[in-house]
Formats: sequence, C-alpha cells, structure tokens
Amino acid sequence: MLGFIADPVHVHRVRVGFGDCDPAGIVYFPRFFHWFHEAMETWFGAVLGLPYAEVIGGRKLGFPAVHTEADFRRPVAMGDEIAVEQRVVQLGRSSLGFAYTVRLAAAPGDVRLVGATVTVVMDLDPQRPTFRSAVPLPDDLRQRIAPLVVSRP
Repeated sequence: MLGFIADPVHVHRVRVGFGDCDPAGIVYFPRFFHWFHEAMETWFGAVLGLPYAEVIGGRKLGFPAVHTEADFRRPVAMGDEIAVEQRVVQLGRSSLGFAYTVRLAAAPGDVRLVGATVTVVMDLDPQRPTFRSAVPLPDDLRQRIAPLVVSRP
C-alpha cells in the first residue's frame, strides 16, 4: 500500500520527433495511442511503485488495450513537447479505464486531443490454466489504484 496519497493525474512528457510525423509534418495519429500506452507504463512505476517490466516479467500480468478512442482537436508537430495526462476513470473486476488529455507542455490550456483506453488484466504465465485469459486485478494493485479513480475530465 502506498504511504501517501498519489496525485490522480499522471503526466507523461514526450518530445515529438521526425519519425512521429507524417509527410505533412504533423503527428501521425496512431502515435498518440502508443503514447497512451507509454503513459500507462510509466504510471505503474511512478504512481503505483511497481515498474511495468516487473508487472509483465515478474508478476506475469499484462494490460492490453481492448478499446481505445481519441478526439483530435488541433495538430501536434515535430519539435513540440506534449504532456500526456492520464487519469484512472474506471476500476473493474479485471479491467481498468484510463482517460487522456494531451496538451502542449508549454501551454497547459492548449488541449490538442482527448482520448480513452480500456485495458484488461491478462494472465501471461503459460504455466497457469488461465494463460492468455482475463483475470481479476490482484488485491494489492486494486488497493493502490482505488484511491486514484476520478470522474472523466
């Protein structure tokens, strides 16, 4: 259990590079879904105190996306630094819902897109009978996550 109340908003910063952009010079839309996943990965370590590599490799639990969406408001270009803000908006038996707001890091009021992802807790251990099946979120993780759940922004 965490010894403090964590901020319910986790911020993952990204500097947009050449390879993130299409020929028009703006971010190719699937990159945002990748950055949503990166935000979730860094959230495990930074907020829950459990690095994602340990969740995958040590605990043999995966959190694949089963639904994702985004509403694009303004383009993001090469050289921009963005802040991908992540919030937990749903805590199910074997799923987590995340909401994302992407802003220009230098202009916090400048929202470029909003999105959401639902992940399922998946067993990654081939030695268990539940391999590659949805499983309940372990109690220790549920206790760490429950205080962080907020309404959609």
